[in-house]
Amino acid sequence: MTRRTSAPSGERVLWREQVEAPVATGGPPPRSADVVIVGGGYAGLAAARVLAGAGREVVVLEKEELGWGAHARNGGMVIPELKAGPATLQAAYGDLGLRLHREVHEAFDLVEQLVSGPDGIACDYERSGQLYLAHTPRLVPHLRELAAEHADGFGEPVRFVGPDELGGEIGSGAFHGAVVYDRTGSLHPARFHAGLAALAQQAGARVLDRCPATSLERTATGHRVGTAGGTIDAAHVLLATNAYADGLVPELRRRVLPIGSFIVATEPLAPELASSISPRRRMFVDTKNLLFYWRLTPDGRLLFGGRRSLSAATLDDAARYLEAAARRIHPQLGDAAFTHRWGGSVAVTFDRLPHAGRVRGAWYVSGCNGSGVALNTWLGHRVGEVLLGRASPPAVADLPFPAIPLHRWRRAYLPFVGAWFRWEDRA
Repeated sequence: MTRRTSAPSGERVLWREQVEAPVATGGPPPRSADVVIVGGGYAGLAAARVLAGAGREVVVLEKEELGWGAHARNGGMVIPELKAGPATLQAAYGDLGLRLHREVHEAFDLVEQLVSGPDGIACDYERSGQLYLAHTPRLVPHLRELAAEHADGFGEPVRFVGPDELGGEIGSGAFHGAVVYDRTGSLHPARFHAGLAALAQQAGARVLDRCPATSLERTATGHRVGTAGGTIDAAHVLLATNAYADGLVPELRRRVLPIGSFIVATEPLAPELASSISPRRRMFVDTKNLLFYWRLTPDGRLLFGGRRSLSAATLDDAARYLEAAARRIHPQLGDAAFTHRWGGSVAVTFDRLPHAGRVRGAWYVSGCNGSGVALNTWLGHRVGEVLLGRASPPAVADLPFPAIPLHRWRRAYLPFVGAWFRWEDRA
């Protein structure tokens, strides 16, 4: 293998190269529908599948090309998490906290249902498990407590792995202990998205891409959604834009912070090299504020993601930083070449929790904080069930949705927040 110090110039999104882009329904927007869904990602398509399958007239409006967004740019990790353990959530929110924890596991179960069986979505799904890695010795006691919180208090398949056992889980000497979460999976995110798009359209939903919603207003019978191709009158609207919320509903945009995340990927590795890096094919995440996440892809590449700071970054700078970090953590990479690199936005909320609810009479789901493969899919599915009268709103709908402080000036203060995070990570 010939080593290249950086990926080829320009963005190359591995997942998108490996999948034929899903085809939108096409045609002009209809003049009316039962439900208009803004956003053609996991949440929007999952909701469309449920609603159209029940006989509702559904229109999905995607601003970009179908398959462009985070659904084809993420790490493909199916993680049922809320950035806090069940006992911590219960202490903070009481019974609501336990509902929150139960529902993230329902989200994981839904993904496994969608991909299972001969008629499931073919997306290279694997129940891989996740390794949550202590990047500093001072966090080892916390990880021990976290594993006990899940395993002893709630009977979940979660366990602590000490430094003497780490060699059987990861080929790196950079970490000091870890928590293993068995209920975690890996998949090809673009194939999963294409499968959801096919299911939604087979159920009867109209999926229109390059067709942004330009206005939203209340009417006597529901809503009127403006597009370049005309207006659509609908009884219900679901906003499923996540990190890409725009000026359509400013109240929603002010509650989500789009944070850049970048990924690099190597050429396919020799099987023995891939196994030396990840003998159990786990999903890897470390404990830093500005964390790294990495995994083996279905075709045997190392995919490595993260960010250096909260400041704006060029793809070149981010790729160099991530490649150097990957080689430092896994020196056995040697001369393996990095062939792909790309970036996107993660929807971060002030309380680090996902949210759903209503704004201006429209439903929304938003803010999955990097765990959207399972959560976004399930939240869209659940809100679809709510609109059909089959289910109660998700637990996150009972949470207040705080605005991002000083949202207008975020570009000015985020570099300082990032510097504080880097100091904490090194301390």
